[in-house]
Parts: sequence; C-alpha cells; structure tokens
Amino acid sequence: MTTKPKSKLFNICAPIALIILLVIVWQIACTAFDISFHVLPKPAEVGRALLENFPRTIFPDMMASVKVMLAGYCIAIPLGFAIAAFSSQFNLAVKSIMPVLIILMLTPMATLVPIFKLFLGVDPTLKIIIVVLQCTPVIAVNSLSGFIYVPQAKKDLMRALGCRKWESFFRVTVPGAMPQIFTGLKLGCILCTIAAMSADISVGQGGLGYRIQVASSLSATDLAYAAIVIAAILGVVLYMAVSLVETRVITWK
Repeated sequence: MTTKPKSKLFNICAPIALIILLVIVWQIACTAFDISFHVLPKPAEVGRALLENFPRTIFPDMMASVKVMLAGYCIAIPLGFAIAAFSSQFNLAVKSIMPVLIILMLTPMATLVPIFKLFLGVDPTLKIIIVVLQCTPVIAVNSLSGFIYVPQAKKDLMRALGCRKWESFFRVTVPGAMPQIFTGLKLGCILCTIAAMSADISVGQGGLGYRIQVASSLSATDLAYAAIVIAAILGVVLYMAVSLVETRVITWK
C-alpha cells in the first residue's frame, strides 16, 4: 500500500539530491582550483546574477523563448502525426519517407538559417519554422514506427467486424502506438528547447539564446549561465508536462 507513494517520493528526491550535490562540487571546484570567473562562475555568482537580472532582462527573454517553443511544438505535433498517419497506409510511402525524416531529424536546423534568411529576412516567424522543422521529423518517425508495428491480427479482427480502414486506424492502430507516439513527443520536447535556443542565437531579436550570446560577448559569464539555467528549467518543465499527459492517456502502461 505504501510502496507507490514512497517510490514517487524517491523519484522526485533522487534527481534533486544529485543536482544539489553537483552544485556543491561545482562551488568547491571553483574555489579550490581558483577557476576564473570568465570561464566558470561559482553557483553563488550565477544565482546572484539570476536574482538581479530576472525581472528586467531574463524574464522578457524567457517569455520570448517560451512563445517560440510552444508555437513550434504545437504545430509540429499535428504535422508529425499527420505525416505518420498518412504514410503508414502505404508501404511505398513508408519506405520513401522514413529516410527523409531521419535526415531531417539529424540535421541541425540552425545551420540552414542563413538560407532561410534569404527568403524570409530576419523575421520572428523564422524561429518558429526552425523549431517546427526540428521537432516534426522525430514525432513523425516515432509515430510511424508505432503505426506500422501494430499486430496484424488486431487489424484483421477489425476488418472482419466490418470496420472501415480509417476507423480501424483510430480505434486500434493509434491506441496501440501510443507508447511510441509519446516517445516522439518527449524527444520533441528536448529538440524543441535546443532548436529555440539555436534560433535565438542565429536570428536574434530576443530570447534566452540571444541573451546567452550577448552576455558571453560582454564577458558577463554569470548572466550567461543564469540564462542557461532558465533554458534548462523550461525544457524540464515541458518534458514533465508531456510525461504527465502520458500517464493520464496511457493508463495501462
């Protein structure tokens, strides 16, 4: 009866304890080895920079990055699902599109920003496009993998019961592929954060990535690390939100 609550408590406390330990080691290492502030500031200095600069500087950049992340991610989810759903219905489409999706998934979209700028200029929408292009392939690949590996016996049973192809898809294939779909969604969270930071650096016009770049160029290393901490927290929060939805949807897992 008490095992599950204890397990949940351990799952929460274990990573927090590890983070605290790493911060302590970081602080001790900076002091013991006299590491330069411009290379690696102490956690206390990063914390002070975070508190001092959060309301005026970091918060506006954080909100700019959040808008880009959520907009790109919310577009990538239905787009990736639609690509996977359509492709799964045709063997030729699966064999044709899978290599293309993998190539897109492995390509850092920030490297294509100079080309995009030729067509769009320095437009805030360019950041969203980068996030969409980075997240959509991983969502599509994982969803497609789940769709094509649903047991054929289940599909045959639905056909024998007189269900149409798309009715069988949404009643059997999609529920059976849910674990793979959510794997893609969680990987998409990670790539979403990375892509948003890269887009901020490449395009500019605000955002945490832009703040990190500016602070580093001005040797305000403590501010740069503070912005990195906030970016990491955003990624973790988004990942945990998707994981929470997963536990509510995949109740049998």
